Amino acid sequence: MKKANNIKRKVIISSCLIVFVIVVSIVLKLTFFVPKPITEIKKNKVYIGGSGLEYPETDQSRFYIEFKDDGTYILMHDDSRRSQYGYWEDGSVGVPVIECYFGKYERKNGNFLIKPARGCIVEFKDTASVDKNLINFYKEKNYEKDFRAVGDIVCKLKNGQYMLGAPTEDKKSYRKDVYYYLLYNKPDIKKLPSSVEEFRKQYKMDKKAEQERLAEQSQ
Repeated sequence: MKKANNIKRKVIISSCLIVFVIVVSIVLKLTFFVPKPITEIKKNKVYIGGSGLEYPETDQSRFYIEFKDDGTYILMHDDSRRSQYGYWEDGSVGVPVIECYFGKYERKNGNFLIKPARGCIVEFKDTASVDKNLINFYKEKNYEKDFRAVGDIVCKLKNGQYMLGAPTEDKKSYRKDVYYYLLYNKPDIKKLPSSVEEFRKQYKMDKKAEQERLAEQSQ
């Protein structure tokens, strides 16, 4: 009888330990691993935004943004994650693209007004080229004297969260009729390129694919 009670006690203790481990695992996951909208912007930290209010799925495009101590920022739009079919599903023949912008920001009314000074873009022939870092198009642009480059805004919402989007005319909020991205605290990359030059060095030019692209454009 005593032996049976000891076995029963051990079973109960083991069950309790299993339940405890499961609960702790869930709490840790919710606390440290599940992406959450940010309510504070820290310098030299990368944040991520998906389309609208959603955290981006693995194959969705996304924005990354980082604010530096010296008053500059880095903004990168990555639309290279889709499947090959994903670039054709809207009826157009699209290609994977990554854009990066560098400029200065101004803190105003709790918001961050950002304006690009330089930008660059790379295009890939197809999704297979993305994995190889092989591009068939590269272009840089200087926005310092471009009056049309109004920039974007990282706007603090009433609930304390931050939204990246196009600024309203009074530059106090974001426009809801165009693109906007809620920013989250769990980016899948930790570092953004610090300059146009560093961005370009990540990729190799596929000369054959570039010639094919130019030939198609000339037709």
